[in-house]
Amino acid sequence: MTSRRQVLQIGLTGAALLPVARYADAWPAAADAEPFYLVIFDARFPKSRQLAGTIAGAFAPLAAIRGDVTALWYHDLYFAWQRDAAPVAGVTSAESLFCLELLARDAGMRVTHRQVVDSDLVSWAIGPQRSRR
Repeated sequence: MTSRRQVLQIGLTGAALLPVARYADAWPAAADAEPFYLVIFDARFPKSRQLAGTIAGAFAPLAAIRGDVTALWYHDLYFAWQRDAAPVAGVTSAESLFCLELLARDAGMRVTHRQVVDSDLVSWAIGPQRSRR
């Protein structure tokens, strides 16, 4: 027999996962979309890691930052974007996204998706710029 405590635990678990499920549905679904080279998250925010894992799924590696994108840029993204237009996604602060957006412009990339998660976090995707004809 199911106890009152078990019913409450199940209900609270479902309620806690509801924002994640609603957030995952908000990402644009494209069957032919190129997989992400990296999914970046801000390790200072537990929700950032959780949502980044949802975005990455089983295919894209996760990269942690702590507000500053400098090390990631100098050790990884700079070289990846020199080789090809590797799309990346993430859940970070707006300030971190601003820095990545400026760096992406120099590599011929742009923000293709931006969504405010809460007062501290923004989810985003950066991909190649489309040619305007």
